[in-house]
Amino acid sequence: VNLTALIGYFHSADHMGLIYEFMANGNMADHLAGKYDQKLSWTQRLQIALDAAQGLEYLHCGCKPAIVHRDVKTSNILLNDKNRAKLADFRLSRRFQTESRSNVSTLVAGTPGYLDPLCFKTKGLNEKSD
Repeated sequence: VNLTALIGYFHSADHMGLIYEFMANGNMADHLAGKYDQKLSWTQRLQIALDAAQGLEYLHCGCKPAIVHRDVKTSNILLNDKNRAKLADFRLSRRFQTESRSNVSTLVAGTPGYLDPLCFKTKGLNEKSD
């Protein structure tokens, strides 16, 4: 599904946490910044873009109600050992009703520079915000 898999959680008196699958090749932002010796080919980059788009398509069309990620950026696109991409970091995600395609009113949240300008202006949210 091109989403990082939740494999467990922990809870103690002082801490709580979620445990996700290990993505061996880090995130796309670090690859684009040249932090890895191996450069991604254009074919690999295209596959990564397709993988990320398939993850968004699942959130928008495969989930009922649909989910808007709200923070799609290269540091939230993680790569496994075969450089296949999965979306991560769903803490800002919100559900919305797809039948009416109405916007969900919400506080503006996300990373500056990656925010949907219309969402910022209207405080409305829909799948196009991703």
